[in-house]
Amino acid sequence: MQGQKGEAGTARAPMGVMVFGLARSGTTLVSDLLTIPGRSLVISEPEIFKQWSRKTTARVHRLARMVGLDLDEEPPQPQDYGESYQRYFEEVLRPQLDRLELWGIKNVDFSGWRPLLKTYPPRRLILCVRDLRDTVISGIDRICRLGITFRGTGSGKLRDEAWLLAGLAFSVRELMELRKLPHLLVRYEDLVADPGLRERIAAYVGLDRLQEERLNLKAAEMQRAWEVEKHQGTIGTASVGRFAAEPPGPVRSLAERLWRLLPEYSEAFGYERPPAGESPRDHDFALAPQPDRPGLSYLDTEEWDWRGPKQFEPSFAQRRARIAVAKAIPAAMRVLDLCPGTPAIASLLPAGSSLIHGDSVARAPQFLVSALHQGVLPPAGKAELIVMLGLLEHVADPAALLANLARTRLPVALSYHTTDDCAGVDRRQLGWVSHLSRAELGAAFAAAGYRVEAHWAFDGRQSLFRLVPRGAGPAPAKRPPAR
Repeated sequence: MQGQKGEAGTARAPMGVMVFGLARSGTTLVSDLLTIPGRSLVISEPEIFKQWSRKTTARVHRLARMVGLDLDEEPPQPQDYGESYQRYFEEVLRPQLDRLELWGIKNVDFSGWRPLLKTYPPRRLILCVRDLRDTVISGIDRICRLGITFRGTGSGKLRDEAWLLAGLAFSVRELMELRKLPHLLVRYEDLVADPGLRERIAAYVGLDRLQEERLNLKAAEMQRAWEVEKHQGTIGTASVGRFAAEPPGPVRSLAERLWRLLPEYSEAFGYERPPAGESPRDHDFALAPQPDRPGLSYLDTEEWDWRGPKQFEPSFAQRRARIAVAKAIPAAMRVLDLCPGTPAIASLLPAGSSLIHGDSVARAPQFLVSALHQGVLPPAGKAELIVMLGLLEHVADPAALLANLARTRLPVALSYHTTDDCAGVDRRQLGWVSHLSRAELGAAFAAAGYRVEAHWAFDGRQSLFRLVPRGAGPAPAKRPPAR
């Protein structure tokens, strides 16, 4: 690729390397391996073309100073550059980057890769991949660890299972286009296990060695402190095989669903491919959409009220259930959320409420862990309400789970897709193991000793229930609607 001209009309050497890959596929590790103080710098997610972000600017500023770039002690301010981060990048960072042996950037955001490569054409391109099932589960864990769930309905941003599924489907589509360019492929599983691959990465970009310190992680400070602690300055294989270790439930089913939906990814990058005939080719998220169907848009994945694909998708159903249930929870309520996956309901709760999240896996330090898929519940503690959305379909013995819930003597907000309301839905393909009709579900509620308020098929397929143990006091009153 040809070099570009600076503002003064002088030719500039092209960027040394660009690293692109799916989120949680080892891109930050590759960036850190290639970042050697005084010699090279690969910046993680600089967001050059985006709106000025003080958080991103401060992180990049810390990283640049760590490797020895001569910058002011304090981060730059947007008003000094007309609110244009690219202007700051070109006027201040770029001249110093050009003095290094190697500089580059890494991205997991594929929404703007074409203009990025056109503006900053790299000498070398590295693409990072990982088993798609492990990528999904690691992505769920990241959301849980960082608490990046809902930012409030109407804010335009969501971080939940539906967002992860749609975002990865979009990223895989763009990655399959990007791989048509000359590149070095780095599989996460090989990167952490094979020192020879790391040596090939160094040779590919023209370095005689790699860096051991995780500088991009350190520059992110507390946001990524858990990853610094996890890796302890070493490269290990502890995060390989996440899918194999994931217990049955919504998260495992989500990972397998995306893997089956995008078999071309596994075939292209040498991973286990789904069995023939099990990939839904007419799905909106499929890699080769039908001629009369537009491709997946990244902007859609960011919208809080986007309904998702026209095909039935449980993660979007769970999003709708969370929004609906949160609206009915009274203020200052202590909620125990038993929904394996993201605690996305947390930022939807009314003022003064608190949330404890239960899961089958310790995805974050504060989570309560129990075998939810087997009907085992964690201690309810001081909770006043239990929320269980998207789980009962994954429990083989719903009656036993409902009996355990009833023993807590707490009201429950629960969702379920009955067989009556899901004609044409392949329940087993979704990982569901319970298949109750409306009558059977009602009988199970009664046998567990619940009074029930039902909102059948509130979104067309999914029903919501307010369960109160018989003999318990009245359930908390609903919040009055906002004026």
